[in-house]
Amino acid sequence: MAICHFQPAEHQLEQMAEGRGSPNSSMVLRRSVSSGAIRGGTLRKMGEVTVRTGGRTADSVMSDGEAPPKLPRYLDIKQLGMRKKLSNSTGNLHGCMAGDYSRVNWPLPKMFGDEKYAYSLIDVDDPRHVKECASLSKTLIRLQYDQQIVDLEWRKVYKALLDAEHKAHLPDSAKDATKQLLKKEVDRQMKYLLELQEQKDMYEDSIQSIYAKCDAIKAELKKEADLEDLRCSMEKSTKDKIAPDSPFWRTKFNCRSQHQRGNQSSLDI
Repeated sequence: MAICHFQPAEHQLEQMAEGRGSPNSSMVLRRSVSSGAIRGGTLRKMGEVTVRTGGRTADSVMSDGEAPPKLPRYLDIKQLGMRKKLSNSTGNLHGCMAGDYSRVNWPLPKMFGDEKYAYSLIDVDDPRHVKECASLSKTLIRLQYDQQIVDLEWRKVYKALLDAEHKAHLPDSAKDATKQLLKKEVDRQMKYLLELQEQKDMYEDSIQSIYAKCDAIKAELKKEADLEDLRCSMEKSTKDKIAPDSPFWRTKFNCRSQHQRGNQSSLDI
């Protein structure tokens, strides 16, 4: 059974601009891979390519003096009017709800609460990291898109496994051929379920690696902010202690200690 997934308008416009879609393609639902493609490993290869091409690269971090890149609207955190995030208990500490899900009326189902796949826009707006975080957001969108397909197939196979195990409980008077046939069905469903579980773990590990990169970026930004706060507090403390007309403010600053030469000579001895 094929699975349909709604692609936001910004993704469709980007595909049309790159020549990958026609104007009529934005009016229809995109058809994803089928369960046969999952069984054949197609989705696994797609996910591995997504992981290899996404994330931190040498060109993803801006250099000093470089102008911020122009990002697509669906990847630009500054285009959001209101930043909505999931609870910390979900483990997603960095993803904001994408703008496509707030600009479209009722795009998400309300029955099962907040859908995790909508919160894929990394909430870092520092100009030095916007390009890298946009790449991480794009990778996260694709990973969560494929993860939904794997989760749906996993639930279907798990229900089929429970049904096969229930049918395998036969009385002792049942024929051996029937028992062997039902046992083979249970083994087949179990093997397929383990393959899907391996793919689920692969996608989850890739998503967690993106979150780890976001943690490192935020830790770096927090360290810079803490050092700047310390500098400002020490500067204010010094200004409060020393009068503005003091010769101290006219003295040329020297980073070397006046006792450095003597200390060095004593160390050489």
